[in-house]
Amino acid sequence: MPRFLVRTFLCTLATLILQAQQTEVVLSASSSAKLVLGMAPPKVSGLDEAQVAAEFTAVVRRDLDETGVFAVLQERLPSDTAPAKAWKEAGAQWLLTVRLTRATTGDLQLEASALDTAAEKAVFTKPYKADRLVPLRRLAHALADDLVARLTGERGVASSRVVFVREMAPGVKELFQIDRDGANLIQLTRHGSLTLAPSVAPDGRLAYVTYKGGAPEIWGQRRRDGAHEKLYPLSGAGGMVSTPIWSPDGRRLAFVQGDRRGNSDIMILDLEAGRARRLTDGNGINTEPSWNPNGTQIAFTSDREGGPQVFLMQDDGSNLRRLTGEGQYNASPAWSPNGAMIAYVSRFEGKFDLFIYKLGEGKAYQITTGVSTSESPAWSPDERRLVFTSNRFGSAQIFTTDLSGRQVVRMTELPGCQSPKWTRGR
Repeated sequence: MPRFLVRTFLCTLATLILQAQQTEVVLSASSSAKLVLGMAPPKVSGLDEAQVAAEFTAVVRRDLDETGVFAVLQERLPSDTAPAKAWKEAGAQWLLTVRLTRATTGDLQLEASALDTAAEKAVFTKPYKADRLVPLRRLAHALADDLVARLTGERGVASSRVVFVREMAPGVKELFQIDRDGANLIQLTRHGSLTLAPSVAPDGRLAYVTYKGGAPEIWGQRRRDGAHEKLYPLSGAGGMVSTPIWSPDGRRLAFVQGDRRGNSDIMILDLEAGRARRLTDGNGINTEPSWNPNGTQIAFTSDREGGPQVFLMQDDGSNLRRLTGEGQYNASPAWSPNGAMIAYVSRFEGKFDLFIYKLGEGKAYQITTGVSTSESPAWSPDERRLVFTSNRFGSAQIFTTDLSGRQVVRMTELPGCQSPKWTRGR
C-alpha cells in the first residue's frame, strides 16, 4: 500500500471508445486505433457447442478486446457461411475462422486462420494441439496471444499471470497466483504469518518479505522452481527489511532496510556474493524501489524534501534527482517494461489515483478518477495495461486498466488483496 510504506510498517509492527480505421493500425501502447476482427462461429467436432461458446469463443473475444489493438466485431454479423466480402462490408478487416476437434484419445486440436478481408489473403495460420487436461480457455489465450504477435510483433498477455498478497486471517497474509483472466487461483506460500511485497524475476523466481521467524526477512528462490529459502539476512539481524525487487538480470535485489529511529534506505543485494550495499544515506524515508529495464537506474519514494515524492538515481546511488513535481504526496513508482514511462500513485483529498509519467515528455497523466482509492500499480509485460488494487467495491480487489483509464476490468473477487505483480515468467 502506498501510505508511505516503511514508516507505517515500522510504527505498526513496533507497537474505449472504439476507433476502427480501415487504413491505420497503430501498434504502440499509446494508440487508440484498433484493427477490427470478425469471428466466424467455430466449427466443432467431438465437443459440446455450448461449452465451446462459453470457454473458448467468449474467452478469445474478451482477450482480444482487452489487448488495445483489436476490436472484435459485435454487430451486423454476416451469416456463418458468408464470404470474406460480406465480412468486409460489415466492417471487419480480418476474419478469424477456427476448427476445434476432440480426438478419440481426448486430446484437443485447434486449427486457426485469419484472412485479410480486403486482400482476401491469409495473414495468420496455425495449428494447436493439447492433451485432455488442458482447458479450452488455455487454447483461447494462446490463440489471442499469437494474433497479437502477428499484428504487433510482440506476444499478447492473455497467457500471463499475476502474483499478489491475500489476507487469510488477522496477522496472516500469503502469496497467491492467478491467470490473467482471474481463473486458476494457486497459493504460493504457506508460512502462516505476514508474507508481503512479492517480486517476480524474469525467469519466474519469487522474492518477498515474511515474518515467519518473528523479524522480517527476505525469502525467495535462488533457482527457477527451486525451494523457498532465506535470502537476507543470511546471519544475524537485518533490521526492518521490506519491498525486495528483482533486477532485470535476476542477479540482484533492491530492497529497503530501516532502523529503530524510523529511517530507511535503499539497499542492493548481490545474490551470488551475498553482500548488500547502501545506495541512500540520510535521515528520513527512502522506500519502494523500482528498476529501469536495463538495470542501471532505480526509481524510489522519498520524503527528503518534505512529503513523499518519486526520485530517480543510478544503481550506484549517484545522479539523484526528483521526478514528480505536482502534488504533495506521490509514491509507489513502477518503471514500464520499455523504460519510457513510470506509473505511480498520487493522493488527493484522502484517496489515491494512478498516474503515468512519460519521461520523454516530462509530463504526468492521470489514469484513474473517482471516489475510490487505486493503489500499487504494476505494468503488464506488453506495457498496454496496469494492474492495481482498489476498494471501489468495498474490500481491496485487483483490477486492470488500459492507459486511458476507460477500460477497467475486475480480476478478483477475493477479500484483502494487495501488491499485484504481472509476469510472463511463471
